[in-house]
Amino acid sequence: MIVAASACRVGVEVNVTVAEDGSGSVEVVVALDPDAVEAIGGDLEAVMEVGDLLEAGWTVDGPVEEPDGWTRVRISHPFGTPDEAATVFDQIAGDDGPFQDFAVRRETSLAETRWSFTGRVDLTGGLEAFGDEGLAAELDGKPIGLPVEELEAQLGESLSRLLQVRVSVRLPGEVTSNATTQADNGAVWQVRFGEDPMELSAEGTERRTATLVAAGIGGLCALALVVLLLVRLARRVLARDDQAAEPAHLA
Repeated sequence: MIVAASACRVGVEVNVTVAEDGSGSVEVVVALDPDAVEAIGGDLEAVMEVGDLLEAGWTVDGPVEEPDGWTRVRISHPFGTPDEAATVFDQIAGDDGPFQDFAVRRETSLAETRWSFTGRVDLTGGLEAFGDEGLAAELDGKPIGLPVEELEAQLGESLSRLLQVRVSVRLPGEVTSNATTQADNGAVWQVRFGEDPMELSAEGTERRTATLVAAGIGGLCALALVVLLLVRLARRVLARDDQAAEPAHLA
């Protein structure tokens, strides 16, 4: 559930982490500042419904008021392979949610493993994209179904300030992306209301130097073996030629 009122701040984060073996986790974090907690009655846990999440294998941590004064709820779900990640992504996407087409892929060759993360965040549907009809029908008494510009005019503040949406991903290897913010082995996208849907793209590359060195050594060993066999063969041929050239009385 996401509720906001004028001067309240709510943050939504989706954090994707991928390990070298293809396993990983998807974490969704909902953060509310003190005014937002007060706006829902002061007790976030009382209005949370997490039964379906727990049945689907999600872990729920919180709500916890953290040192910065914000109260956060963290839900997370592990996956064992990129294919399993797709199932988890479908659960946070819904039919018309803002987080669409998230995917993790892996391509392996002798020299390297390439990881990719792609997806799209679409906030053009306004706050309705975050919940069912009736889940958050109003924002400070104003219908959420209003166009973003009209809703901001009535509230006197931009939705980008009221609701902050961020997606981050961490991949194995050296990571490049189209994100404006780079992190260690990852990327962070900040998405704002009123902007066009944002396409997310990141790629991690693991180069297997040890494999290449081993392959090189193996190649050298194979070459040395061939040379050795050729030398031995040549010696045998020369020996037979010498025997054939000896005079009969010496034979």
